[in-house]
Amino acid sequence: MSFSSETKLEAASFQMKKPCCRRAFISGVLLGGADASGGDISLYIEGLELAEICAKMIREQFGRETVPEKIGGRGILLLAFSSKSAGELLHNCRLQADLSAQFKCEECACAFLRGVFVGGGTVSAPDKKNYHLEIKSRSVENLSALSLVFADAGYALKTSVRLGKQSLYSKDSGVIEEFLFYIGASKQAFDFMNAKIGHEIKNDINRRTNCETSNIARSTASAAKHISAIRYLSERGRLSELGPELEYTAQMRLKYPEMSLLQLGQTMTPAVSKPGLYHRLEKICAFAENIKSKDL
Repeated sequence: MSFSSETKLEAASFQMKKPCCRRAFISGVLLGGADASGGDISLYIEGLELAEICAKMIREQFGRETVPEKIGGRGILLLAFSSKSAGELLHNCRLQADLSAQFKCEECACAFLRGVFVGGGTVSAPDKKNYHLEIKSRSVENLSALSLVFADAGYALKTSVRLGKQSLYSKDSGVIEEFLFYIGASKQAFDFMNAKIGHEIKNDINRRTNCETSNIARSTASAAKHISAIRYLSERGRLSELGPELEYTAQMRLKYPEMSLLQLGQTMTPAVSKPGLYHRLEKICAFAENIKSKDL
């Protein structure tokens, strides 16, 4: 079972005690996943357990028995039934500019959006690189009214259009986490949070590792340049021309080529700071370059 399917199942299993909330829930399910022609309803649901929950709600709300029928692949099941009241309910959802007008209590909006997600939502697994929550409707092309219900609940979803039909979506992990908690999918919300924390820790480690690798590469290249200049002067017997301080620095760099500047500076007598030692070595390189240009 996919993460999205698990999330839908947990959300649909959330106990809704008030009749008005159960009505709002099935309204959302129909809006998200049903096609209708008059009173003939075709509801498409992913997964047998979820389809059975929806069939129970249909029996309770509309007095109709429907048996999940498997169609095609991907675990999609069809719940087909005829109900004038269900057809009118879906028709009203299509026409209403203010979907919240049907809500009877404060919890109805949450139940409705829970149903919309169960019927027409998807959410990416938390181990995926990109976070994605998407809401579609089989029967409504313009989702501006639905978008307002999400906005009133505190979720500002963006709108995209594919083949002339709108969908609502968010790629914000914070929004997705809060929405999963809101609709009662707490386990998946925690899975999402833990995976995101893991991603952030991994990315932080990678950034630090890359930074350290880059620093090591720069230090190695710098050390190689300094040692090459010192050897050039040594081979030509020109180290003494550097003066006592720089000559001593050159000799110590040759003696301990594997040491970092910090370690080398602490080994010298008297000790030299890392910036001070780097400055000395750069002066040696400049002297060597000057000698090279004259040799040429």
